[in-house]
Amino acid sequence: MPTRLTLTAVALLWCAPGAFSLALAAENGSLCSPGLSLDKDKLATHLIQTYPVSTAYLAVGKDAAPLSSPRALVAWLLHKRAAEKAAGVACSGDSCNVDRMAQDLQGLLDGKDARFAATGSSNAEAFFAGNSRAALRCTVADAPLVLPHAGAAARMQDAPVVVAAATPPLTAGNAAPAPAPQPTWLDHVRVRGNPDQLSIDRSNQAGYASVERARVTLANDDVAQSRTNDVVVYAGYSLDKRPMDDTGSTYEAVPYVGLKQNRVTVYDNGNPTVTTTRTSQVGMLSAFHFVHPDSADTEDLTARPDYLVNNTDGSRLLTLNFTLTPVRPGLLNDFLRWGNGVAFKPILIGQSRNGIYANRGDPEVYDQHQDFIRLGAQAGFTLASTNPALPFDFTTTFTGLKALQGSRSIHYWKSVLTYNFNQNVGLSLDYSNGLLPDSGDPERKWGLAVSSKF
Repeated sequence: MPTRLTLTAVALLWCAPGAFSLALAAENGSLCSPGLSLDKDKLATHLIQTYPVSTAYLAVGKDAAPLSSPRALVAWLLHKRAAEKAAGVACSGDSCNVDRMAQDLQGLLDGKDARFAATGSSNAEAFFAGNSRAALRCTVADAPLVLPHAGAAARMQDAPVVVAAATPPLTAGNAAPAPAPQPTWLDHVRVRGNPDQLSIDRSNQAGYASVERARVTLANDDVAQSRTNDVVVYAGYSLDKRPMDDTGSTYEAVPYVGLKQNRVTVYDNGNPTVTTTRTSQVGMLSAFHFVHPDSADTEDLTARPDYLVNNTDGSRLLTLNFTLTPVRPGLLNDFLRWGNGVAFKPILIGQSRNGIYANRGDPEVYDQHQDFIRLGAQAGFTLASTNPALPFDFTTTFTGLKALQGSRSIHYWKSVLTYNFNQNVGLSLDYSNGLLPDSGDPERKWGLAVSSKF
C-alpha cells in the first residue's frame, strides 16, 4: 500500500505541480461498494485528481478551504465557484477546472451515464454538503468513472490558461446557479458541551462529529426518592476568520458564556431537600488553524482565558487553557471509513490547564483550591454510523493531566452514546468519572439527556 500511494503521489505531482496535495490522501480503488453504493469521499478524491487546483486558489477569500476530507474540499470549491459565477466572474485556470468538475458531477446526477443512478437532490453544488442526503448508486459492479471534460483539464504547469469557451453558453436548460446564500448572524452562533470545541466549524465534518453536546438531563430515582436535573451548555459567537498568511492559515476569536448546574431534590417523608451545584463561566477562545502548503496535514491551536464562578462554594477561578490538535487526514483526528457502515476517528489532543484562584471559597473547600499548572493530553476515539437508517455515534475519551504545580492531577473519563434525530439534536446516554479538567472538582455520574450541538 505505501508503494502504490507513493507512485500515485509522484504521478500527480508530475502532471500538476503546485496542485492541492489532499488529492494524494487516498487511492481511488473501486468507487462502488459491494452494495453498489458510491463512496462520496472516493468520488471527491477522483474529481480533485482529475481537476487539480493550486494552493493560491484555496487561499483566496476570507474563508479558508477545509482540509479535513476530499469531500469537504470539493463542497467548498463548488460553493466558491458558484458565488464567483453569480458575481459574473469568468473562469480561468483553477476556476475553469472547478467548472468542469461541476459539469461532470451534474452529468452523473442527471443520469447521463447509465452506469450510475442518483437518489435525492440533483444539485451538484449541494451534493457534497455535510447535510446532503443525495447519493449515487452504481447500476453495475465496479463501474468505471468516465469524466467527459477530463481531457480539457487545466494542469497549471505554466501560467493559468483562460479557457472560458469550455463553459457552454447559458440556455433555458442550462441556467446560471442561484447566488450563494449570504451567511447570517445565526451561522456564527455555536452551542457545545465543551468550551474548547467552540472553534470547530460545522463544515468540519470530522471535528464536528465528535464535539461534546450541550445537554439537559432529567431523571427520577423511585428507590432513592429523588429527582435530578443536570444542565451543561456553552454558547459562543464566532467572529470572522482572518487569514494569517497566504497559505490559508487563519485566526478566529469566539467569546462565550457557559453554565453547568446539577440540582438534586430528595423527597424524605414528603419533605423535599434540594441540593444545587452551579458554576458559570465567561471567556474568549482564540483559535489558530495552521495549513502547510505542500501537505494536507494541519494543526489547530487554541488559547482560552476563562473566568469561572462557583455559585455553591463561593470560589472564583481564573484559568488559561491551551489545546493542540494535529490533524492527519485518514490517520489521526480524522475519520477512517470502513466498508461495514462504520467510520472510526482516533482522537489525540494535547492540553494544558493553568489556574489561579481569585477567591478560594468557603472554609471547607479552601485547602483543596490551590493554584495549578497541569500538562497532558486527551486520547480516545469516535465510532460513527455511515448508515442513515442507524444514526448512532459513540465517543469515549480519557483526559490525563499531570500537576506541575499544585497537588491535584487530573484523570477524567467520559463516554457518550448518541442517537441522532438530525445533525444538531439527539438523545444521549453518557457516563463520566474523575476530576473535571477545568476545576478539578470530582464527578461520577450516568445520565440520559436530550443533547444538542450547533
